[in-house]
Amino acid sequence: MSKSLSARGRMLLSVAEHAIAAGMKVLAAEPRAKNPDVRFSPNGLNSATASLKEVKRWLKTDDQINLAGALKDTGICAVDVDGPEGEKALRRITKVSKTRKTKTRNGSHRFYRYDGNLGGSVIKLASDLDFIMSGYVMLPGSRHPDGGLYKSDDFSLPIADMSPELVKAIRNHRRPRKKSPEPSKTEARIVKGKRNDSLASIAGSLRRQGYEEEVILTMLDAFNQHYCRPPLRSQEVERIAHSISRYAPEHEELFGLMSNVTPRDVAFLWKPYFVRGATNLLEGDPNVGKTFLLCKLAAAISSGTPLPGQTEATAQNVLFMSAEDDPETTLVRRLMRMGAELDRIWFMNKFLRLDEDVIQVVERHIAQNKVSVILIDPLLAYMQGGIDMNKANETRPFMARLAELAKAHDVTIIALRHLNKADKDKAIFRGLGSVDITAAARSAVMVGLHPEDDETRVLVHIKHNLSARGDSLLYTLEGATDSEVPKLVWGGPTDLTADDLARKANKVGRPDNASQEAELFLRRALAGGVARKIKDVVRDAEKRSISDRTLRKAARKIGIIKKGQTWKLAETSS
Repeated sequence: MSKSLSARGRMLLSVAEHAIAAGMKVLAAEPRAKNPDVRFSPNGLNSATASLKEVKRWLKTDDQINLAGALKDTGICAVDVDGPEGEKALRRITKVSKTRKTKTRNGSHRFYRYDGNLGGSVIKLASDLDFIMSGYVMLPGSRHPDGGLYKSDDFSLPIADMSPELVKAIRNHRRPRKKSPEPSKTEARIVKGKRNDSLASIAGSLRRQGYEEEVILTMLDAFNQHYCRPPLRSQEVERIAHSISRYAPEHEELFGLMSNVTPRDVAFLWKPYFVRGATNLLEGDPNVGKTFLLCKLAAAISSGTPLPGQTEATAQNVLFMSAEDDPETTLVRRLMRMGAELDRIWFMNKFLRLDEDVIQVVERHIAQNKVSVILIDPLLAYMQGGIDMNKANETRPFMARLAELAKAHDVTIIALRHLNKADKDKAIFRGLGSVDITAAARSAVMVGLHPEDDETRVLVHIKHNLSARGDSLLYTLEGATDSEVPKLVWGGPTDLTADDLARKANKVGRPDNASQEAELFLRRALAGGVARKIKDVVRDAEKRSISDRTLRKAARKIGIIKKGQTWKLAETSS
């Protein structure tokens, strides 16, 4: 064993070695907890490893973590015996043979081998006796959330085969499921469009009460079969249970003592403009160079080129999510022109809103590819469907989820947001959608045209919770030709403020009136007399920050013809 490991680390590594030798995989759990530690096992059960070298790396980083043994697809199951009553229930079923065992707080986990398919993940044969067929169980040496250690007299013991009596008891318990009867008239059935949210809500309630993933999955499965019409696929139910189970039960982590908090310094991607491990905003009117600035940031970050005010920088990986610009025709040309290291910049091949499913895919991607920065262009296009961007109570959960992602993976999120058309003197109120979006961000910058020179752009720091306000910086877009995209060139600091930009009249490149902009969009989207599905037009408008209400009002004004679920421009005389 490596001398660099502590005594606890060496003990846990030995336990992990025996678990892996038996055929299990190992995952990291948070100290004194059962939920996966996202630093080492970001995808929960799917992050379990059979590499002892990897486990050793975890323990060198933090020897206070717990370890769990993953049972899924191993041919190993665990009998969870809870106290004397559980022991009696087990002995009523079968003669208890000698096998590998972990002593829990109130009982034990006994390990058995069985290569057949018994179905299910957790099977409850008695109130104090469960059979765990998949999922994971805590390994000896781990600390119980309520105090004490998981222990074993000899964790190197062979794992016995499951007795025929146990197999028979489980099979008798799991009779073939009959088709679930239709809910009665007094019971609400859950139809398409509401099934995922309903199951997630139930799972959240169970998790807050302290139930583990296996129990949550069993209960969701029963609810899904009885109430959902049609029932969700089993893989989807498992995904919901796993997603919700990532969070610690409310009673474990809802409260804490300030005396247990370790102060830490704020880290920055680019001090003081963009905070690391947090969500940041980049705001401005269209055609002032916002996306060019994002490309410049991506180029500098990927190549390790210092930004203004930096003396040195380290090359980092970037995920560039753009709903408006095509990578082939636009983004890659800009990035190449700006000296980006393209091998460090990822993009999404398909536009997908950031609902919980997609966020989990993003989390897996950034963990696997060591992504440090996520650029979102624009933010509102990626908000989950159905969110009213003007209501704080609807935007805040989405922003909170982004903040959670940023903190958990220590990534910098920079989200682009357009400005509204309102004539407001205060720049902080001009971001499109609820002002709570700005409130939820840790830092925000605005870009706009210089009040006296439309060829010069200005970057100003409009929100700075965790630092002093940064200098306002000038930049220009130079060298543009018919075949060459311009380069972004930094100028020096300026005394201009965000409010100077907010008061600038006659924004270039966009009509001042939201209705006029919507009309222009519709004429372009429906050009040539083509009929398009309304939902597709609305979706494309949302990507350009045109609200559904404004779009439909403009459609009525210019006489758009509605036929079924399509829109078409009215024919005009030449």
